[in-house]
Amino acid sequence: MEQTDRGALRNLIFSVILGIVLSRLSLGSAVMTVPLLMVCPRISQKSVKIGAFSAILAGTVIWTVVQNRVLLNTEYWPAILVSLFLPVSFTIGSAVWAIGADYSKSSMRKFFWASIPVFCMGTALGIYFASDASLKIREIITENVLYLFPSDMLSVDVTPMIKGVVDSMALVFAPIAVMLLALPIVISDVNLNRFDEDWQYDFANMKLPDSYVWVFFGSWACALLFRLVSGIPKWATVLAWNLALTMTALYFIVGVSILVAFARRRTAAVTAGRIVFTVVLVCFIPFLNIAAAIALPLLGVLETWIKFR
Repeated sequence: MEQTDRGALRNLIFSVILGIVLSRLSLGSAVMTVPLLMVCPRISQKSVKIGAFSAILAGTVIWTVVQNRVLLNTEYWPAILVSLFLPVSFTIGSAVWAIGADYSKSSMRKFFWASIPVFCMGTALGIYFASDASLKIREIITENVLYLFPSDMLSVDVTPMIKGVVDSMALVFAPIAVMLLALPIVISDVNLNRFDEDWQYDFANMKLPDSYVWVFFGSWACALLFRLVSGIPKWATVLAWNLALTMTALYFIVGVSILVAFARRRTAAVTAGRIVFTVVLVCFIPFLNIAAAIALPLLGVLETWIKFR
């Protein structure tokens, strides 16, 4: 094996170990696949990439189960599956993205395929969360949130509001996971391709097929209708809302791409990384984040009929 191959293999093993460690941190799970995504371009064998992501997946699951083994023989064992949702979905989605690099240069196409397993897992978790079987798990989450807001410190009882928020989580598991999946992918790609003009051009021209806009409108129509009409099964409502919000998340990413195209039309010195960093910063600013959450998906949807780029 050549020296460069040995170095890549050593980095691969280190990135797997680091990914497993990060998966056990509350915020680390969002970036647990970044080290491996940074190393993958140096690995030519698809089987090695699959093995590396499988190792992270197995290590994360085993560590989580062992750490929470006291729950295995209790009625609260599904809490283990809930805690595994984000790290498992990030790992599988990142694996699809990394393997997709072997046959596609289109960032939007690769991300769309990477988001499919994440959407399926998020929707399945949402359907479970909306069922009576998850009542104990929702009660635990509600109690943990209420612990942060003790009643003796507040002048009003926030229990009904917190309970309502927890129950509504079933509608947003998939879109939140899809948006968070974009974080490690963008971090790794921005660092790997910051000097690659072809990649900058591709990022500035990400686009969903025009026909997908009808999935966007149809899912939103079903989501709103199901909320107004009584008698609709909970699983159908959860599916409709997760699909509608996931499509909104995908069009949000298209909107960011349009901003990159606008900026680079004025000067090529503006990189995709700077625009993405600015958008992420805006998402943490009150009121501006609401404006961005509405304007950017709308920008992506309108490009179906208006050629912005």
